[in-house]
Amino acid sequence: MKRVPETEGYSLVELLIVLAIAGLIGGAILGVYQVSQGIYTRATALEDAQLGARAGLDRMANELRLIGSYWVGANGAGNAITAASPASITFMANVDDSSVINGVEATATAFTANTVSLSLSATATADAFKIYADPNSGLNDYIYIADGGTRDVRQITGIGGSTLTIASPLSSAYPVGSLVRDVKTITYTRNAGANTLTRRQGGANADTIIDNVTNLTFTYFSADGVTQTADAALIREIRIDLTVQSPDGSARRMTTRVKPRSLP
Repeated sequence: MKRVPETEGYSLVELLIVLAIAGLIGGAILGVYQVSQGIYTRATALEDAQLGARAGLDRMANELRLIGSYWVGANGAGNAITAASPASITFMANVDDSSVINGVEATATAFTANTVSLSLSATATADAFKIYADPNSGLNDYIYIADGGTRDVRQITGIGGSTLTIASPLSSAYPVGSLVRDVKTITYTRNAGANTLTRRQGGANADTIIDNVTNLTFTYFSADGVTQTADAALIREIRIDLTVQSPDGSARRMTTRVKPRSLP
């Protein structure tokens, strides 16, 4: 009787071995993917935190460099830094473009004892100079007026068209064409309850600049850049330490030092 040859194939044991090996390889690939995805997610979160921190730090640094601009040395001006603590700073500065207001070179066109008329349109005047709902807040904008070496700053108490009413008469008679600038009260602080960096301009409500701020620390130095000081009148350099945390817990800490250009 002729023998029928056996059919070629795999045994059950061989199939189980192949499946086991495939499972190991698949598990390894999945593990590598999960690790890679985790690294990518964390790197993205860190980058987002860093971008947020950098944007806030740059804005603060740019405005802190302007402390005392169109303020220091003028008749009627007090300290350019009005309050300074480790978590907050308030200062006087022209934070708009340093040479123009709303793209227009601003000059005075007429004076009375307590008013100054401007070369700006009524709309531009209202955009550049601000008064706030609470007249006793002491946070209305100031007007800076200069003619050669004669300079005054006066707080604004009212705006009518292109004419500003000021709190007290100027120290001298200014000619038509005298330089005019706006000076604002700016406050940077950390809202610890909401973990936000806020910026307040004059008597307006504070605006959130960055979310998820876990730390904001100002350190103040005197003229030698080494000695720390808590006296606002002696501050000449400021270090900012800012930490921003992303939703996954990743954090970025950034620091910079700023030397205001207008402080003596």
